[in-house]
Amino acid sequence: MSRNGITQDQVFDAAQHLTDLQQTVSVQAVRDQLGAGSFTTIAQHLRQWRSQANQTTSPPMPLPPEVELTASKAATLIWQVTQELARREIDAIRQASQHQIHEAQAQAQEALDEVARLETQAHGFDQQITEQAQQLEALRQALACSQADSAAHAARVEQLDERIQELKAELSEARAATEQKVEECGRLRGELAARIATPSAKKQRVAPPGSS
Repeated sequence: MSRNGITQDQVFDAAQHLTDLQQTVSVQAVRDQLGAGSFTTIAQHLRQWRSQANQTTSPPMPLPPEVELTASKAATLIWQVTQELARREIDAIRQASQHQIHEAQAQAQEALDEVARLETQAHGFDQQITEQAQQLEALRQALACSQADSAAHAARVEQLDERIQELKAELSEARAATEQKVEECGRLRGELAARIATPSAKKQRVAPPGSS
């Protein structure tokens, strides 16, 4: 019994089953067939199975000399063609690499030229920044001189705003009082009109002299 519970007979049976199915016999295939097992243990059993299988297999029949010569020539031709194809591929890769190197060198030179241009431009920017800093300082001084006037003007504007708000409030109160007076006048006019329209009714309500 192996460490993982997989026996030699199980591995042999699985390998033979895969062979009967004309499938590739490998450690992974046997493990999939068994559903468990250590790769090391399965590999050891497979080596023994292959050794036994090779012993039981009859040796291959020798090929005729003509076939061996043809096969040798074919192998030599295939080797030469393969070497030629490999040489062509290497030459193409070498040419492509040289082209890429030239492009990289050209790009590097362009980058260096751009760096030099940017350095020159940065130097000009430094001069502009210095000039602008001087101008900014002058503006700050001018602003400091005008801050007092601005503060006084702001205070005056604030006072005017407060006065405007007070006048608005007074105007609102006057409008409300005017509307109230208009309503009162309207009410009095109505009462006066009612009294003028009914003088006889008032006389009837007055008792005659001597009545008890």
